[in-house]
Amino acid sequence: MIQESLSVRYPMPAHPASSSIGSARCLSRRIIALFACLVSVGTGCPGMMPTPPIEPLAPPAAGQGFQLKTLPITVSAGQENQDCYFFRVPSSEDVFVHRMVLRQRTGSHHLNVFRVGTLKNLRGEDGEVVKGGNDQKNPCWVSSNWSDWPLVINSQSSDPGHETVDYALPTGVAQKFLPGELLMVQSHYVNATTQVTPDSGEAWINFEYMPKADVKSELGTFFATNQNLRICPGETKYFEKVCRFGHAATVVAANGHFHSRGTRFSMFAWDETNGKGSQFYDNTSWSDPVMARELAVPIPDKGGVLYRCEFTAPADLCGNPQDGCCFTFGPTVETSEHCNAFIYYYPRLAGDNFCF
Repeated sequence: MIQESLSVRYPMPAHPASSSIGSARCLSRRIIALFACLVSVGTGCPGMMPTPPIEPLAPPAAGQGFQLKTLPITVSAGQENQDCYFFRVPSSEDVFVHRMVLRQRTGSHHLNVFRVGTLKNLRGEDGEVVKGGNDQKNPCWVSSNWSDWPLVINSQSSDPGHETVDYALPTGVAQKFLPGELLMVQSHYVNATTQVTPDSGEAWINFEYMPKADVKSELGTFFATNQNLRICPGETKYFEKVCRFGHAATVVAANGHFHSRGTRFSMFAWDETNGKGSQFYDNTSWSDPVMARELAVPIPDKGGVLYRCEFTAPADLCGNPQDGCCFTFGPTVETSEHCNAFIYYYPRLAGDNFCF
């Protein structure tokens, strides 16, 4: 594990199918990757005039919030890069966040922010970064290291024109942060056949406050991941899992996450008596998935969410050569798969939820 000091951050003062189908999809993805390179011309397209990169996200005004950011990185051709940054909430009192704005340079696979829980192999202090690089055995890559680290916010948007996610919570709802609370920002960039990083990788996250007196309910999060995945070349499969809430709640936002063999991600309300209920999330884009916002999905007491991931593995692609070239759960975009659900709800009450 390599740790560095993080040199740049902006704290603010405290404030209250078939083989032919598979081959066509593979070709389509490569064309999409090339198109992304062409429309965001940079170091990924040598010999061409670069276009200006996106503007850095300006931090909130003094006393109105705080900003976290990652360092600029270069991702070599054929590589993936994942780093974990640690920050403490720059406040001496509780703060309540009503709006979160995330911005990433093109090429990001995901940007996740977690509250740090049990410290295992992955650890760091304020201003430190664990450089995971392309080493999938590094603690920054291993999901078990943060199995009880509650989700704060996530973004999978970095395609040209979609680099920014601006999420304001429903009226009266805020996310509470404790003084000096330790957070971890995980940034994953890809520069390979499925995704391209044409310029440097970099990300910014703004947290904007609201007065404590205006808070009526606290936001909670649900981080779920189905790790029992296995899709072999030429196969089409789906996987479903139910995750239960500890109390009645209202889902206000949701996001699904899988890799390039994923074809559809769906979420449904679920209850003990009737099982699968109404669908509230549907996404067919793996590289720039929908983040559904402005939802108001009632979840009954002892109820939950059923989420479903559908996959097709092209017959001419190989995941794990030691397992019949099948694609199983793992962190790399090129050779493994994910089926993760990110769910935002209120009230938080007893804390955040996990479903592994």
